[in-house]
Amino acid sequence: MSTPVTPPKPHLWLVGAGPGDPDLMTLKGAKVLAQAQLVLYDSLVHRDILDLTHPDATLICVGKRAGQTSTPQVLIHDWIERGARQGLRIVRLKGGDPMVFGRAGEELQFAEQLGLGWTYVPGISCGTSLAGLAGIPLTLRGVASSAWLGTATGQDGRLTADLVAALGTSSTLVVFMGRRRIRDIAQHLVQLGKSDTPIAVVSEGSLAQQQCVIHSANAWLTADVESLPDPALLVIGEVVHHQLTPSTSNLRSITPSFTHEYEVPHLPETRKSHVQRLRRV
Repeated sequence: MSTPVTPPKPHLWLVGAGPGDPDLMTLKGAKVLAQAQLVLYDSLVHRDILDLTHPDATLICVGKRAGQTSTPQVLIHDWIERGARQGLRIVRLKGGDPMVFGRAGEELQFAEQLGLGWTYVPGISCGTSLAGLAGIPLTLRGVASSAWLGTATGQDGRLTADLVAALGTSSTLVVFMGRRRIRDIAQHLVQLGKSDTPIAVVSEGSLAQQQCVIHSANAWLTADVESLPDPALLVIGEVVHHQLTPSTSNLRSITPSFTHEYEVPHLPETRKSHVQRLRRV
């Protein structure tokens, strides 16, 4: 009597591809990709990341881009179900981090309904990384003690109520998919008496062609918006005034202006306290 063959057990991995630069893909994400049999990827995923997939894997683009033909969510669910019925190892590969405006919740709920096991593999979020890659800190002591992440447009086509409320605060605002609404946002800031508030538009972030354009809210009312490439992220708030530019200059010596004595906690190797002194040179 022949032994019955156990069918392969399907599984869904929800993987973040990071902000764009393939070098920012996580090691765990790369390992999962190398073992996948079916990869459903977004259009913003860098081609070099797709090269990490197994040669025999099936790759299907199911991307969504503003102003362009997008893959209906129901079709993405259909591909997930097809792969599950075939017992495949499925990777849903999304730009940035899937849990941040990646509709991850909907796809994982669908997997739960199917009885399909899933694993989440985080990616570096565009919302927290692109400002830094442009030299802009999201928080800065004495300037901004919080950061807000959101989208610009609600389902009714208007600026979201959350964004309108956040514009009246001192928080740093990071706005996804906001380039086309930048004039509306700027107009609202002007109406709040915050016409000097800087707004940075970071386009094609983390890639070699990344660019960052900064104007005040008042200036954005008449500035060229249409020529800015997508994808783009808005960073709004006083921290933009503190933008830093990466430097390749020689290291400079900084002379302390004080003498200060402090204790260093016990080191585990010696269990002895240490006292160090900073002095002028």
